[in-house]
Amino acid sequence: MKNFPFDIILSWYRDNGRHDLPWRHMQTPYHVWISEIFLQQTQVSRVREYFNNVVERFPDIHSLATTDYDTFFPYYKWLGYYSRARNMLKTAKIIVDEYGWEFPQSYSELIKLPGVWPYTSEAILAFWFDESILAFDTNIEKIFARYYLWSRFLKLSKEQKKELQDMFINYCNSPSPAVEGARGWGGREINAALMDFSTAIDLNNKDSIDWDNYPLVDWVFFKERWKAEIKPEKKKKSLKKEWADLIIFIHKDHKVYYSENPDRLEPWILKNAPKEHRHFIQEYFEKNYNLELSVRPAYKETEWEPNLFFYHAQVQTGTHDFWEFSKREKIESENSFII
Repeated sequence: MKNFPFDIILSWYRDNGRHDLPWRHMQTPYHVWISEIFLQQTQVSRVREYFNNVVERFPDIHSLATTDYDTFFPYYKWLGYYSRARNMLKTAKIIVDEYGWEFPQSYSELIKLPGVWPYTSEAILAFWFDESILAFDTNIEKIFARYYLWSRFLKLSKEQKKELQDMFINYCNSPSPAVEGARGWGGREINAALMDFSTAIDLNNKDSIDWDNYPLVDWVFFKERWKAEIKPEKKKKSLKKEWADLIIFIHKDHKVYYSENPDRLEPWILKNAPKEHRHFIQEYFEKNYNLELSVRPAYKETEWEPNLFFYHAQVQTGTHDFWEFSKREKIESENSFII
């Protein structure tokens, strides 16, 4: 593989990067960890407000470790993927109890923490400990896939990623005449530069790219004006969702399932639901049961009229007196609707 032009990305970043992001001005492992957990599958524009509110209320790892879920939940509410919130509290307690308030400085230890993915571990090492490591997520992988494979829809191999990591280490430890002061830089600033370039310039939608101001002019993706990037065929579109009937199974970690009927597991059935199913479900249970639910996307749907959409939901806050049933009984109940 030819050397990647990190200099060009870095030069672009110095003038155009998102230097105003709050977590880039709070460079502690705690703030990096919170921002990276929040940014998992969530847009930066949504994360900014949540991040500011959380770090104001819970300014350090100890304050988060000593709180409970009901106290933390209002600061996380509506951000989605609620297992992230529970895992954050678990990780905070582990850091305080087992690591003396200090985040471990090794990938093998970080990856053991609840909710910490491979990318999150790499990001903590890069953004806080300033290690010469590429934090590979989908945004950064897209840049390299386009540069070396000409298409973001093609995947880099493990061998290619390893070669890129070695290339990155060499770059961080060698002089870079095109960018003054780049010698000795670690992963922090260059990873930030790659991330910002991916989201601001190297856009997913090729038709939205500003080719006149595109800095990487020496690669095939630019020269061919994306002609080599072939998008896979679209998946089958979902059935019409408006005014469908919803089948809701409320569970605890998919091990215990709930019902108001003590004799058998009966899911909740909401008829003629409007298009925004998940929000409709949440509002229904908040109004009628005083429960806060997290609702996953529909996992099954039927083709007959009216359309049936099946949802899993989990109680986040509030108390109830529902009866408990097993996963086997849940499957039997579910099958009664579709056989």
